[in-house]
Formats: sequence, C-alpha cells, structure tokens
Amino acid sequence: MKRWVCKEQQSSRRGAAHILIAAMLFTFILIAAMMVDFAYMQLTRTELRTATDAAAKAGAEALARTQDANQAIAAAVQYAALNKVANRSYSISNSDVSLGRVTGQNNGSWTFTANATPYNAVRVNAKIGNSGSFSAVPLFFGGATGKTTFSTNLQATAGQQEVEVCLCLDRSGSMKFDMSGTEWAYPANNPLRYPSNYYPQGMWRDYCSPPHPTASRWAVLCDAIDVFLYEAGQFQYPPRTSLVTWANTYTSPYYPNNSCNAVDTNVALPAAGGFVWSTNKTQVESALNTLSASNIGGGTNLSTGLDRAVSVLTGTNGRALSNKVIILMTDGQWNDGRDPVLAAQDAANAGITVHCVSMLTSTQATLTQVASITGGQYYATQNSAQLQQAFRDLARSLPIVLTD
Repeated sequence: MKRWVCKEQQSSRRGAAHILIAAMLFTFILIAAMMVDFAYMQLTRTELRTATDAAAKAGAEALARTQDANQAIAAAVQYAALNKVANRSYSISNSDVSLGRVTGQNNGSWTFTANATPYNAVRVNAKIGNSGSFSAVPLFFGGATGKTTFSTNLQATAGQQEVEVCLCLDRSGSMKFDMSGTEWAYPANNPLRYPSNYYPQGMWRDYCSPPHPTASRWAVLCDAIDVFLYEAGQFQYPPRTSLVTWANTYTSPYYPNNSCNAVDTNVALPAAGGFVWSTNKTQVESALNTLSASNIGGGTNLSTGLDRAVSVLTGTNGRALSNKVIILMTDGQWNDGRDPVLAAQDAANAGITVHCVSMLTSTQATLTQVASITGGQYYATQNSAQLQQAFRDLARSLPIVLTD
C-alpha cells in the first residue's frame, strides 16, 4: 500500500535540515576561530619566553662583567627589545627588572631573593597587557569568540653560578696543517722544523716536527684560547678551568720517534678552596706552550677526549652545585673510538653541558648531536676571527644560567 506525504510536510522537513546545517556550520566556524586564536596565543607565549630569557641572561652577564646594577638593567631592557613578540619589537621598562641573589639548594633548585646583596642575579618580569609597557595582543576572531585581546605574564631569572670548565682540545696531526683548509698543506718557513737529514721526504719532516708557532691550526687555536682566558678573567669569579688534549695513540715513525697518548689531562681541575685564577690561567698557558714545542700527532678519537673531560669534571675537585661545562674543539671528523654521541649521553647524565667548536670543516652532524644532547651550542668556524669569536662568546656566557 503506497504512503502519501503532502507537500507541506516535505517542505517542513527540508526547512528543519537547513536550520540544523546552519547551526553546525556556525559551530564549526566558531571552533575553528577558537583554535586559530588559541594557537596564536601559544605562539605569543613562546616568543615572550624567548624574549624574557634573553633579557634576563643579558642582564646577568652585564652584572657579572661590569658589577654595575644600572648597566645590568640597561642590558636587560636592550636585549628584550631585540626580540619580536606578536610581530612587534618587545619592550620592558626598568621597573620590570629586579636585582638580587640566587642561592643553590640541596635538591638542585634555586632561590631568588630580591634586593639581597651582593647581587649575582637578574629577574625580568615580562608582561603583555596587564598595565605593562607592551600592550595586549589583538586576536583574529575576537568578535566571534568574545575575547578580543590576549594578556599574559612571564618571569625569568638568570644568575652567576660557580663554573667548572674543561677545555677539551684536538691535538691530532692535522692541527699542524695551515689555515687554507687543504689536507696535508703545512705553513711555510716553520722555524721549529727539524733538520732535513732525519727524513726521507719533506712531508715526513713536516709531520714529525712541532707545529708552526704562528700559522698552524694549533697556533690559531692557542690564540683563541688566549681570548677565552682573557674574557673568563673579567668576571668577579672566573671559572675553575682544566685542560684535556686528545688524538689517538701514536708513535712518530722518524725523529724524534716520540709516542703520544690518546688523551692527557694536561691541567687538572683546581680545587675550590684557595682557588687563584691567575695561577690557573698560567697553568693552562704553560701546558699549551709545552705542546706547541712538541710533535703532536695522531687521529681523531673524539670520544676518548670527551670521556676524559667528563671524568675530570666529576672527579675529586668537582662540586655538586657547580655549572659543569666542556668546550670540545676539533678540526676534523671523528674517525676512531666509540661513537661520540654515546659519550655525549654520558655527559648529559652527569649534568654536564658540552659546547662544540669545529675549525675548517662543514657543519658536522655528530657535533650538532653532541651539543644538542647536552644542551650546548655548536660553532662551525672557518677562520681565526670566527674561532676567536666563538671562544669569546663561550667565555662570556659561562657563568650565566637561567635558574627559573
């Protein structure tokens, strides 16, 4: 039996469907608007975090270097303005910057006490809206969601911490090459080159002699270390600094027929009690001078140097609450020993940051990983100026850590 439906009923059903579809579309559009604005708010908070952290670290660095509260506040304000938040240059006022002291707790946390002297920390209170100098951020779909602007607060504290450093330096045979970047190219007129009657070929004469005192990669590295030591010495509390050099086990086939260890602790980490920076600095310089007059050589067993550096910083003179840093420098690619990534994981487990510096190589994936795993920075340098700048930047950043 056929069922008949009148035209009025059909029209009513179609009208109800249209209402339902319209309601659903409105809901979808509202949800999409909310998601877009939510993502934008999260991006803005991330940008604000970056600006706040940079301002706090810049203020703490200026405070440690100059011992001047006004310069610390000015640096924090200046570096905040170098960052963009919501596509605008961010800004804070002097009143958003507080000076005080941070002290380490036994559980590894830090406590900031505002206005406590002598100052060793800077705290930045960053605001978007909320009566701050940076106005609230307009949202894209405020008319639809009912929330037209976004306001938030963030805080960052950076302070000067006791630092323990290990300079972990490559002394393989390629460090005697010149700065051209060409393999087996030695600087001309080396005054330390041994007499020719000891060697069947000129290449062996260069390979077995000490590095050129000014034009070799080793000499350029020593100049960069001088920059590091000078900058580190500008702080009120310079870092206790050790020196590890590495290559691989090597015996010279001709005069002076010397043997080199795979790794040496050339300068042990000084004890905290009675530490004198000028003595520590002289120890490092003397050890480098001794190596500069010696026949360095061997391959690139990078992890043996990194492992030794970790053991130095976690040894007898290491202190639990110190900021432990390894500066790993090489002019070559890892080609011997265990994977440096595994050594980096051991360093990270010990709470050690590893900064990596390469000389005259393309950006190295291994060094990038080592730095990333340990929270360090990687500098790929191509000339002496870049190498010196890398060590200058590292020295200036060493005592400054974000505590919250």
